[in-house]
Amino acid sequence: MTRVLHVHEHPADFQTTRSLQQLQRSLPPDFDIHTHAIGNGSPASSHSRHAILAPLDLRRRADSFDIAHAWGLPALSAAAFAPFKRLLFTPTVYPSRRHIRWLRAIMNYRGVNVVCSTTTLHKAFVQHGVPVDRCHLIRPGVDFARIKTRRDVALRAALGIQPHHRVLLGVGESTRAADHHQLTWTDTILNVLDRQTRVLLWGRGPLATSAARFSASLAQPELLILAEQTLGRPLDFEDLFPAADLVAVSATAPVPTLPIAIAMASAVPIIATVTPTVAELLEDRHTALMTQPNVPRLLAQRILQMRDDPQQQRTLADTARAEAYEFFPQSEFVNHHRTLYNQLTAQPDGVAPVAHTAHPPHAHLI
Repeated sequence: MTRVLHVHEHPADFQTTRSLQQLQRSLPPDFDIHTHAIGNGSPASSHSRHAILAPLDLRRRADSFDIAHAWGLPALSAAAFAPFKRLLFTPTVYPSRRHIRWLRAIMNYRGVNVVCSTTTLHKAFVQHGVPVDRCHLIRPGVDFARIKTRRDVALRAALGIQPHHRVLLGVGESTRAADHHQLTWTDTILNVLDRQTRVLLWGRGPLATSAARFSASLAQPELLILAEQTLGRPLDFEDLFPAADLVAVSATAPVPTLPIAIAMASAVPIIATVTPTVAELLEDRHTALMTQPNVPRLLAQRILQMRDDPQQQRTLADTARAEAYEFFPQSEFVNHHRTLYNQLTAQPDGVAPVAHTAHPPHAHLI
């Protein structure tokens, strides 16, 4: 029996939450999985109310587990001060150089292995001094059973979307890197023509309400819809696609890739900005229409180009869906973690052979 303790912040970001759910649900019975959350109000089986107390709480649990898997730097910092035999670290945000220096300092006295979800992330760690034999590339997995592809008229009506409205779904949580402000600005450009375009955001993330305020500051608050706030209830991200006509990735910095992979699997046509992380998943005129970031006018042009070409919509959406099924299956994500956990427990120094998942065909763009 391999005993694994997942340590994470509460609340966790979407990609971390989905990853934890998949590992807890799908790893075989010879794995004993527990969680430890850092933060108030955690529904986890155990938690630390404050980050300062987390190392003490984890020290009491260290002897009961073979591996501590830390999701995010705060979780790693807490776990590093507890005597766990083996440490695994999955970054939840793109690291700064200060963060990498802190990781390297921890690695000087603890056997930490790093799991990267993208080639961009893997390259950043290796180029700044993290040993390549300690870095593993495991891409997130899509739970295809969660994705709804049929248009939901009732959901659109509940969100205040009229039949003639054209809905742009912003991908993932509203963060600085996702730059949903850029998408909102793009919408104001589009609505100079007909005022029929709406931006739909999930409503989660630190900048969700900021995006709504930005829309209001442009004197067009009706153009932006925060789904959870409008409905007054929680939604899965996958629930939003039946209300969307197009999906827009407006990222200007590295973002979590699981929401993009889910968008590919939804078969809703995608318009995206070109960043190294996004380019690992999408290719212009192959799976999406793409443009440079930070230029709302160009993003608006791409949206109009996609909107006016139904055949292109079908072709790009079908290709994106096929590649999502090929490169982001949930089973691969779980199996690679199972293999890594087994390798870690088999090695006395806690260092596993480097694991990599298959590269999507566009990873060479990085």
